[in-house]
Amino acid sequence: MERSTMVTSTNIKNKIIPIIKGVVAFLVVTLSLFHVFFSNTTPEIEKQKQVYKSLVKERDTFFEKNLVSFQEGKLSKDEYIGLTSKAFIDYKSRLKEIVKTKNAYAIEFSFQGRSSFHFWIFVFGLVAALFFFSCKSLKDDFLRGSTFKFHFVSLSGILVSGFWFIHLIFLTQKDFNQNKYVWTLLACAVLFSVFTYFLVKHYTYKDDIIYKQLSFIMRVRTLYFPRLAIKAKFAENNNCTPEGYEDKSVSEDIDEFQEDLRATTANL
Repeated sequence: MERSTMVTSTNIKNKIIPIIKGVVAFLVVTLSLFHVFFSNTTPEIEKQKQVYKSLVKERDTFFEKNLVSFQEGKLSKDEYIGLTSKAFIDYKSRLKEIVKTKNAYAIEFSFQGRSSFHFWIFVFGLVAALFFFSCKSLKDDFLRGSTFKFHFVSLSGILVSGFWFIHLIFLTQKDFNQNKYVWTLLACAVLFSVFTYFLVKHYTYKDDIIYKQLSFIMRVRTLYFPRLAIKAKFAENNNCTPEGYEDKSVSEDIDEFQEDLRATTANL
């Protein structure tokens, strides 16, 4: 009963884990597309943009109207200069206030120093996809037994994605213009790449062992065991069964082996 429970628990675990891995891999690769579910602006920002455009149009119309009046002699030179100078200062102040309000809304809407979460998740998703495929490429290199010069391309992808991961999570675009941050990022990215390199190598080594064991089990099941079973069946039919092994027939032993093997290797 206990063995049956353990086998059932293992089977459930073996079914769930691949599904979770598949979902995570899908999300990582397609993460950049999720930006479509988020807006890159707000109604308040758009409203301030429209107000700004309307005010600029009003200002230009006012200046054009005064210029025409001056050219037609309806305004003296002093009147024209006075009206224009006053209007220029007034419109400049009002436009500046609109820009200030719009920038305040933009800062409130920004995310991690970027203009919006819409933009941030798009870039982060691209970096995540680069990181995923670089790790997969590195794993394939290990499985093929490639030399380090082949690993270097995959490692470069991990280094670049590590650089941008750190930059997107901890820094803003303004920090990128300062050399001290760039060198710090590069140093952290190198450490991140080295850690990822050996982590992928470690788990690839474990996976390779598991694959070889499974391959051996399949050879036992399909090649070695049938040959031994035929010989044992032949010995049984000719009454050559060793003493102490008469409790079960060869067919029963085969069925028990097949059932145990099938339960053990289910979903692997």
